[in-house]
Amino acid sequence: MGGRVLWTALAVILFLLALATSSGMAYRLLFALLAVPLFGYIASVFSARRLEGHVRRITPFLQVGDTLEEELTLNNLHWFPKLLLEAEHETSPFGSSGRVLTLWPYQSSTWTVRKHLERRGVYEFGVMTVTSRDPLGLFNRTMTVGEREAALIYPATVELPGFYVPSGRGYTEGMVKGRAFTPSVIASAVREYVPGDSVGHIHWPITAHTGKLMVKEFDREPSGPADSVWIILDLDSSVQAGTGTESTVEYGVTIAGSVAKRFIETGRTVGMAVGGAAHTLLKPGTGLEQLGRALEMLALAQPGQVSALMHLANAVAGELSSGSSVVIVSSSPVGEVAIAANVIQTAGGMPVPIILEESSFKGAPPARGEQYRLPGTDLETYVIHKGDELERRLDHRVHGPGNSEFPTTRIAWS
Repeated sequence: MGGRVLWTALAVILFLLALATSSGMAYRLLFALLAVPLFGYIASVFSARRLEGHVRRITPFLQVGDTLEEELTLNNLHWFPKLLLEAEHETSPFGSSGRVLTLWPYQSSTWTVRKHLERRGVYEFGVMTVTSRDPLGLFNRTMTVGEREAALIYPATVELPGFYVPSGRGYTEGMVKGRAFTPSVIASAVREYVPGDSVGHIHWPITAHTGKLMVKEFDREPSGPADSVWIILDLDSSVQAGTGTESTVEYGVTIAGSVAKRFIETGRTVGMAVGGAAHTLLKPGTGLEQLGRALEMLALAQPGQVSALMHLANAVAGELSSGSSVVIVSSSPVGEVAIAANVIQTAGGMPVPIILEESSFKGAPPARGEQYRLPGTDLETYVIHKGDELERRLDHRVHGPGNSEFPTTRIAWS
């Protein structure tokens, strides 16, 4: 626009000067100036011809907290030089990045752009907008090159080597005596037979000696990879707080993804239920493909009011097998979390509540400490505050039984 204004002003001045002086030089300058738009138009047309470009994503796996690298290439496939091209690459959700370059005949230019990944979700890229102008800026042409593509940015995860979950089938934190779901080959005690005991557990020599049916009691054994771990993520928008990465939503997503990664990598069977803007349920599975499905589900999860915590608890309860562990990640009131935990226990599962302390994400003092017993239950509960180091807050070696800093519980962990 500035070039056009300048050209118009010069043309008017020369025209008036030529009329006033009848100078041949003034007329020649005026005619030369009038020819500039023609050459500028021709230059803009040739500058926009036979341009080719593409965007290549270098970073293969996109995860919040990592750095994305993109390689952008623009090729001049024409004999006419492309002067002062403006190349702009638009991406979602990162906005746009631009560059000004000149391409001589049949020349290519390649450059790299780096972006810090701060948001999970769908990432769109691949299209460049190229604007060509004549030297005076009188004319410009805009074209697009490349093809639009989409990729998924997975949520951030943290390593949780010290996070354990209880299981009805066994424990790893010491041997706990009692009636075992899966007995070992070593009997630790005997007791009187009660209806429901297996006939195969009857201790016949002692039965003959006492005259009463006596059955063996076995030590509980460590749970194996067949024990499933379910993860419930409550994203009910009515109970969320905070903004951006410092929000209960993003903390919850990170925790759910980290727990899934922790147990899938150790060979456990993991399932997941997520509520919020939609109700999604991932059937239990193992291996890297299951981890990919879980992280994809979390990458797209958004808060909403389609599915609340109790809906999720009832859905998971219907899928549980006896001895399954259920990690509940929620910022709902503790009373609702306690009810959901009771639903899981009634269905034969062992709940592990992780409460996101909503008040701390609102800037208020936290209402609960780092760990406490869930009201109305015998469950020890993890509590997460804004700014917490998740690896430490979810470390059973810090928060579990036997640590004098926190109340102990009779529940053992595997």
